[in-house]
Amino acid sequence: MPSRRQVFCLLPTLLVFALQGSAAAQQAIGELYAADASVKGSVVLAGSGTSVLSGSSIQAGAQAATLKLERGGNLQVCEGTKLSITASQSGREMLFSLNSGNVEMNYPLGAEADTLLTPDLRLLMPGPGTVHVAVRVSAQGDTCVQSLPGNVAAIVVSETMGDATYQVKPDEAVLFKSGHLGQASQSKQNCGCPASRPIPTQVAKAAPPPPPAPTPKPPAPLPATPPPSSPEVHMAVEAPFIFRGSDPAPDLSANVAFLRLENTKVVQLEPTVLPPPNGKKKSAPSDAQTAKKESHGFFSKVGAFFATIFH
Repeated sequence: MPSRRQVFCLLPTLLVFALQGSAAAQQAIGELYAADASVKGSVVLAGSGTSVLSGSSIQAGAQAATLKLERGGNLQVCEGTKLSITASQSGREMLFSLNSGNVEMNYPLGAEADTLLTPDLRLLMPGPGTVHVAVRVSAQGDTCVQSLPGNVAAIVVSETMGDATYQVKPDEAVLFKSGHLGQASQSKQNCGCPASRPIPTQVAKAAPPPPPAPTPKPPAPLPATPPPSSPEVHMAVEAPFIFRGSDPAPDLSANVAFLRLENTKVVQLEPTVLPPPNGKKKSAPSDAQTAKKESHGFFSKVGAFFATIFH
């Protein structure tokens, strides 16, 4: 007997075969916008994107793929998720099949109802109203259903092989452990696409430049050398001193009037008396004797003069 997962994998193929002969199998569901997504099924190249036809499967790559629905709204197929889409004959109802991964639905819905199948659960989203739902299915079968802000559709969850149901209220997230309604619990996790991680920015680090070399200080100017002092000039003058006794005696009264006398010192002048000349004729005296005689005669007169003053 086939398991539930085997039946789930065969269900989209059976639905496609059932709709091959009808126009619904070839009608466009929406345009796909993705950088690295792949589509398995019927597609038509459009001007701005790829037009996906009913019965196709969308496999998102490293980035999420966005399917803009023809009837309005969009589907967000998260990274690494494969989603199969089949439209009804009228095109007003859709059947989604999700084996594992994450998907976000955000579109208006009329009086019809859309269905999302997982390996263990069936989610019914009736209208009218806006459907804003996030669903995540892990490889172990854990299914998270989250009613996002703005959702007004009543999400009715049931097991594929049972009759029990569970209704997810607005602004509520419920985790169904291993795909069983009996193990439902409230969750605060995000059931939609994981938050996009910013690409790390590589910043080149450059070593700071070395500090500039200190500017050498100019040498201090040497003190100015004083000019060499001019040597003292000593003048020596040689001049003959000749005194003649026959010259008239100088008048010394003006010089004597300005003399400064001190009583503490006594000046003694000893006059020299020459003997009277004899009558013998003598030889002519030499120059030295004449100068000596003349000097004695002069100082004798000076001594006689001072003697008259102090005595």
